[in-house]
Amino acid sequence: MGDQATYPTVTINGQQYSLESLGEKGREQLQNLRVTDQELQRLQDQLAIMKTARNTYARALTEVTKTVTPVGELT
Repeated sequence: MGDQATYPTVTINGQQYSLESLGEKGREQLQNLRVTDQELQRLQDQLAIMKTARNTYARALTEVTKTVTPVGELT
């Protein structure tokens, strides 16, 4: 195990590395990746909220059309 076992580690492509061994550039890229992953998750959460809202609006519109006479039908 050696001294590297005492350092925090990260797994990249199935290999485990100490954060120290990545150097400043490697740690910077790791941070960029983490921020990007967090933003992707935030956007996925936001998309789920928007889909739920859209479905609710569509159901409400369907209820409204039950009391309205259509002007025609698509064939």
